[in-house]
Amino acid sequence: MAECSNSGSCGKSSCEGCASKGQSNPQNFMAEQNIFSDVKHVIGVVSGKGGVGKSFVTGSLANAMAAKGYKVGILDADITGPSIPKMYGLTGAAQADDNGIYPMETANGIKVMSINLLLPTEDTPVIWRGPVLANMVKQFWTDVVWDQIDYLFVDMPPGTGDVPLTVFQSLP
Repeated sequence: MAECSNSGSCGKSSCEGCASKGQSNPQNFMAEQNIFSDVKHVIGVVSGKGGVGKSFVTGSLANAMAAKGYKVGILDADITGPSIPKMYGLTGAAQADDNGIYPMETANGIKVMSINLLLPTEDTPVIWRGPVLANMVKQFWTDVVWDQIDYLFVDMPPGTGDVPLTVFQSLP
C-alpha cells in the first residue's frame, strides 16, 4: 500500500479515493486580526431565517457580558440589514487612522463596528454582491482596531450565503 501523503493525519494508510490525495496541507482561510487588537473569544449569532431576533440576542448577550465586567465588542456582519448601531443609539461615522478603523462605543462600553458607521448616512442602501459583502466583513476583523476584547459577538445575516461562510472560514 502507498504511504499517506497527509502524514497519516487522516488515519488511513492509503490515499486511494481520498479527496485530499496529493495535498499535504488543507488550505487555511483564517484572516489575521488587526495587530492592534487582542480578541480572546468570537461568538457568532446565526439563523437560517431572517426576523427571528439574531440582533436582539447579540445585543442581549453583549449587554450581559459587559455587565459582568468583560470587555465586549459587536461586529455587525449583516451588511445589507445592519441594526446594531440603531439598537444602541449610535450615529455618526467611525474614525480611522494609519492603524485602522476604530469601533464606536456604546453608553455601557461595548465596542461596535457596522457598515452604517462607515456610510454617508445610516440609511444609505448597500447594494453589493456576495464577494464584496464577504470581504467587508473580513475587513471588520483585519482593519478594525478592537483593542482588548474578551468577547466579540458577531451578528450574522440570515441564511447560509457568502457572509456566514466567510465568517466561519476567516474568524477563529
